Amino acid sequence: MKIKIAVITDTHLGGTGNKLVPSRRGDIADILFLRAVRRINRFIKPDLTLILGDVQDGGRSSQWKENLARLRATADLIKSPWLAIPGNHDAPPGKFYSVFPRPPAVFDLNGVRFVSFLDREEPGFNASRSGRDLERLRAARSRWRGPVVTLQHVPLFPPGSSACPYNYVNAREIIAEMRRSGIGLAISGHYHEGFDLIRKGGCSFLAAPALCRPPFSFLEIELDGKKIAVARHDLRMPEKLKLWDMHVHTPLAYCSENMDVVKSLGLAESFGLSGLTFAEHSGQLYFDKETYWSKTCLKGGIKAARKSHERMEKYFALLKKARCRPFNRGLEVDCCYDGSLLALQKHIRKAKYLLGSIHALASLQNPEPAMKEAEAEFLALAGKLVRSGVDVLAHPFRVFSRKSMEAPQSLYDPLVKMLRVAKVAAEVNFHTQNPDPEFYRRCLEGGVKLALGSDAHNLYEIGEFTPHLALLKKCGVAGDPGDILFKPDI
Repeated sequence: MKIKIAVITDTHLGGTGNKLVPSRRGDIADILFLRAVRRINRFIKPDLTLILGDVQDGGRSSQWKENLARLRATADLIKSPWLAIPGNHDAPPGKFYSVFPRPPAVFDLNGVRFVSFLDREEPGFNASRSGRDLERLRAARSRWRGPVVTLQHVPLFPPGSSACPYNYVNAREIIAEMRRSGIGLAISGHYHEGFDLIRKGGCSFLAAPALCRPPFSFLEIELDGKKIAVARHDLRMPEKLKLWDMHVHTPLAYCSENMDVVKSLGLAESFGLSGLTFAEHSGQLYFDKETYWSKTCLKGGIKAARKSHERMEKYFALLKKARCRPFNRGLEVDCCYDGSLLALQKHIRKAKYLLGSIHALASLQNPEPAMKEAEAEFLALAGKLVRSGVDVLAHPFRVFSRKSMEAPQSLYDPLVKMLRVAKVAAEVNFHTQNPDPEFYRRCLEGGVKLALGSDAHNLYEIGEFTPHLALLKKCGVAGDPGDILFKPDI
C-alpha cells in the first residue's frame, strides 16, 4: 500500500496580475504549472498527481474555456494518472468538466482509495458537505480494507487546530464520520499558505500551498500504510543564494518553444535569480535550419557564413531593444570540426560572455564510431576551445549523451586540467541530460569554477536549478555555493 502523490493547487490562471492580491501570480500561472509538471515528471515520478482546484482566477470570465483548455493541455503532459477538481474561482463543475475529465466516484490505486468531493460554497470562502456526500463518505469504506483519502478544495480540519481562516461549517460532523468509517487522510487546497500535517483522533489533515504564490510550491506525499511523509517543493530558487542563469536562449533559436527576452528577464526575478545571461547559438544565427542541423556548417566554418550576418545583427538588436545590460549579453559559440569558433570576431566582441560548445564530433558521425578516436577528437577540440577566450564550457559531455553514449571518465581529469589552466568554468546543465556529479567533484577539487545554466528553450526552464543544487550537494557543497560558482561582472 505504498504510494507517492504529487499535489498541485491554486494556480489561479488569470492572464494578468491580480491588483488586489499582487502576490497571486496568475499572470504567469501557465508557466508555473508547466514548470511544476515538468519537475514532477522528471524528478518526483509520482504514482498519482492531484490538482485541487482554483486552476483559474476567473471561471465566469469570457475566457474561462480558453484558459481551462490551456491548463488541460499541460495537465495532459503529466505522466502519472491524475485527478482534478474545481475550486471556487473556477467555472461551475458542469463547465469545468466539459474541459477537464471528471474523476470517478472512487479511484483506487496501489491499494489506496481516493474520493473527490465538490462541496457547497458557504459565506467567507468556507464550505459545507451535504448529507448525500456524507453517505458517499461512508460508502467509500464499504468492502474496502485499504486506506481512504478524501480530496476537496476547501481545507477540512478539526476546528481550532490550525490558523487557517477557512473550513467546513459542518467540519465536526464530517470528521466524526471520517473516524467512524476509518478514513485516514483529507487533502485540500484553497488556503494559499497551506498548513502542515495535522494528526488528531486517528485522522490526518493537510492543505497544500498555492502554486501561484511565491515561492510557488507543490507537495509530494508518500503513504506507506499508516505512515505519511510530506515534502514541499518550491519552484522559486532561494533568493539568498544569488544564483545566476548563464545559459538562456531567445526567440531566434531554431529550437525555441516560446522564448521572449523581456519575459525572460522578468521571470529571472520571479524565480529568485540574481540575473541571467542570454547565450544564443552562433551557428543558428549565421546559418539556415537545414545547414545548421545537418552539421555541415561545422565543416565549412565561419568563412561559409561571411555573407549571412542579418540574424546575428538582429540578435544583438533584440537584446538592445529589451534594454539588456552588458552582463545579459552572451553568445553560445559552436566549435567547428577544426577547433575554430563559429563566429566572427566583430560579433564576439559584442558579447560580454562566451559559452563554448562542442555540439558534434566528426568521428561520431560515422555509422560505427570508434570510442578511442572520439575521445582523442574531443580532447583536441576542447583544448582549442578553452584556449579561444570562452568564459564557460557549455554542457561538457553532451556530445556523447546525444549519441546515447556515456561520457568516458578517462576524459575527466585531462579536461579539468585544461579548464583550470585556461581559467574557464564548467557548466552544470540538465537540459536533455543528467550530468555526472563525479566530473564536477573533480572540477571543484581542481579549482575549476562551475556555471549554472538552464539552457532554457522554454520560459518555464529559466533558473530551474533544483537538480543543479542537488548535484552540488552530492559534490559536498552544502549551503551557499557562491565561492565555487562563476560570477558575472555586474
